[in-house]
Amino acid sequence: MVKLIASLLLLAVVAQAYGDFKCSLAVPEITKDWVDMKDACIKGMRHQIQEEINASYQYLAMGAYFSRDTVNRPGFAEHFFKAAKEEREHGSKLVEYLSMRGQLTEGVSDLISVPTVAKQEWTDGAAALSDALDLEIKVTKSIRKLIQTCENKPYNHYHLVDYLTGVYMEEQLHGQRELAGKLTTLKKMMDTNGELGEFLFDKTL
Repeated sequence: MVKLIASLLLLAVVAQAYGDFKCSLAVPEITKDWVDMKDACIKGMRHQIQEEINASYQYLAMGAYFSRDTVNRPGFAEHFFKAAKEEREHGSKLVEYLSMRGQLTEGVSDLISVPTVAKQEWTDGAAALSDALDLEIKVTKSIRKLIQTCENKPYNHYHLVDYLTGVYMEEQLHGQRELAGKLTTLKKMMDTNGELGEFLFDKTL
């Protein structure tokens, strides 16, 4: 900790002495033919990144709710915190993809905006899982729309479409099926045992 503080202080002193850390070298002139993504596809990718971040924030709100001492459902909390991390990682991977395709040389400051969480409380675990399933369906539809945009003429971004289909859609579809199964099981348990059913289900998550 002492070394970290010392390093930060040294960095502050250097920054004050030399001003902002900006590269003073001129950008070399090289061909831009390799930067071939088109506007509609780029716009769709940026939209999808925001969708993933929105989902992450919503899952964080769910995890925080079930972590309350007055709710105390640790299984649900852990499940939703894990989902929030996964959605955030999805957004990061899309950012990395845009960078790999040479698309983050400008407009980075408005790439992501902090979303407003639409809902912060739920009547029970079943209601939260139902909202989570709806959220995943929304994200899946957004990915499908992005795929349609990028695969049609005149774009034909086959590499990106293959990446989205083989990685993202595969995970989305499995995730939707898993959530639907969990929701069905939970509702059966609650219909039979009420709140005790939710309590027992929470232990399985």
